[in-house]
Amino acid sequence: MKVVQTTVTEAEHKLLEEYAKENSMTIKEVVRKAVKATVEGKVDPKDPIFSCPPSSKRRGKKDYGSERHDSYLYEETK
Repeated sequence: MKVVQTTVTEAEHKLLEEYAKENSMTIKEVVRKAVKATVEGKVDPKDPIFSCPPSSKRRGKKDYGSERHDSYLYEETK
């Protein structure tokens, strides 16, 4: 699992607490349920992103493309 952090107003937190208590849930469970309800049906398990092989056969970090992206695009060559 991944951790997702956010801030809410005092009023929103109070509403979360009340809802959680009324439904015998923790705030964490309430937020997870809300997130799931929001994205439910929007993820297609048949999407090729979940089944296509990697676009590169290379393994591990071989270059610095991600770290030096801007310099590769915008710095003048010598």
